[in-house]
Amino acid sequence: MESKVEDDRRYTIDSQVIKVMKARKRIEYVNLMSETTKFLAQKFSPDPSVVKVRIESLIERGYIKRDENDKRIFTYVA
Repeated sequence: MESKVEDDRRYTIDSQVIKVMKARKRIEYVNLMSETTKFLAQKFSPDPSVVKVRIESLIERGYIKRDENDKRIFTYVA
């Protein structure tokens, strides 16, 4: 049962990161974490390390990318 909850939270985190990225197009890592965590706090309190892993996953899957000149800035791709 716990893994089902964790799976649901992973998808929820992914979708919230994408929503923030769609709205902002470009955003610094700190602001992305802040906005994502703020919205998710209404549903559950996400562990920042889990949010970071989900962001990395979205980068690997090509939804967002890091700025070539400043690695703290992310750009929405998909």
